[in-house]
Amino acid sequence: MHLHWERSNNSAGDCAIQALSWMGKVPEEIPEEDGWKLSRNNYYQEGWLSTANVRGVVGVTYTTSFCGGGQGIDVPSRTNYNLRGHRSEVTMVKWNEPYQKLASCDSTGIIFVWIKYEGRWSIELINDRNTPVTSFSWSHDGRMALICYQDGFVLVGSVAGQRYWSTMLPSDSTISCGSWTPDDQQVYVATTQGGIIVMDVHGNIVNKVS
Repeated sequence: MHLHWERSNNSAGDCAIQALSWMGKVPEEIPEEDGWKLSRNNYYQEGWLSTANVRGVVGVTYTTSFCGGGQGIDVPSRTNYNLRGHRSEVTMVKWNEPYQKLASCDSTGIIFVWIKYEGRWSIELINDRNTPVTSFSWSHDGRMALICYQDGFVLVGSVAGQRYWSTMLPSDSTISCGSWTPDDQQVYVATTQGGIIVMDVHGNIVNKVS
């Protein structure tokens, strides 16, 4: 996989990178004929790599498996973006592949959801509980987001920003990370005490593993 840097005397990576996330590039125009399906082989030949850095900038860089622009590859007119808005270190970046959106989170707990429109990236949604986030995970179908906070608060919301459910776990449960089940019907939340809490789509605890 090759990174495509725009030609500039100022192109450089000059600070610590906290997180990476990659997303495949889908066609700019989806064919309308019946039966068309996205080729997974072609889909994973090109894409976008996002970076989270300590200066509060979210980087988005075009990547390709083809060297020198060969094999009929269509390189985008812009291949590098610096998304600005965070006022503290960016700690997480997570692509939503089905909806082609990007979530970024900083050390204060502010979450931005970015969307690309007419060649420009802009902030679509802002979430701020004023509490550090320990984990952010999109569901596999891209419709929901699982957000876990340092104080034990767990939230599931829609890709459009609507809150589906939230709950506060017991004070003795310090959340380290969270994940969706393959069918997106349950979430797993792991704790620093070595336990896993299983919750359903309504936020009810259905099982605990210790």
